Amino acid sequence: MAINNETDQPFHETFDNGSGALSHHWGNAVDTSIPGQITLTGTSGTMEFPGGPTAGHGYGTYTVDAKLDGSEAGPAVLLWPGDDQWPGQEIDVVEMLGGRQYGTLHWSNGGSDAYESRFFDGVSNGEFHQYQVVWEPGRLTYKVDGAVQGVLTDNVPLDHDAGGINNAISVMNSSDSTSLTVRSVDYQPLGGTGSAEVVQPQPATVDHLVQAPVSDPGLDQPSPAAAAGSPDAPVDWNAIAALVMANYEATGSWHL
Repeated sequence: MAINNETDQPFHETFDNGSGALSHHWGNAVDTSIPGQITLTGTSGTMEFPGGPTAGHGYGTYTVDAKLDGSEAGPAVLLWPGDDQWPGQEIDVVEMLGGRQYGTLHWSNGGSDAYESRFFDGVSNGEFHQYQVVWEPGRLTYKVDGAVQGVLTDNVPLDHDAGGINNAISVMNSSDSTSLTVRSVDYQPLGGTGSAEVVQPQPATVDHLVQAPVSDPGLDQPSPAAAAGSPDAPVDWNAIAALVMANYEATGSWHL
């Protein structure tokens, strides 16, 4: 079952019995027919219930065995704010834009969404990979198949025990042209088995996005709450993807 307290217990879900602890569904395209995996198509998702600041988990290592199919924005594995408030401390373990995979940290800046991303180098679509994010005080480390893909040290949120809030594990898809298949999700608290050693990232030719605070909440992918029919307005992620791609073709860099 999901851990909704401050004891930072390990968590592991293998989807042998449907969606298991990730039982907060939206949409109607969450396929649990094959034991040991779930597949999301269309506009759909499932997550741990975001019941408050202690919901989900805090500092530690999050590992997801997943496959992203397609070449456009749609599939995403993310850590959603436990209090279900957005903009907020959303940590995207993996998502996709223009056929490239990347991770993102979101935060609220005066009620506006701001974010910073790291693109993953040499990670192919249509294959299972082990995606990992290590959430530590003042630091997020992204890994794919054990290789460090990026580190963020600015605007890293506090977990509940440190005075902030925890995050709930979520998986989603938001396009008819993509899908996401997940075979397992795992959480190990900071300092427990599986927590990451401090590794300095190696120089790499990975791009990154840094988004200054914006007043229009549409400049982001759909949130789980929006997809579930909350008062949050739906957003046009395809338009954002097109803008970023146009900027890349014009300037050779990925930015809004």
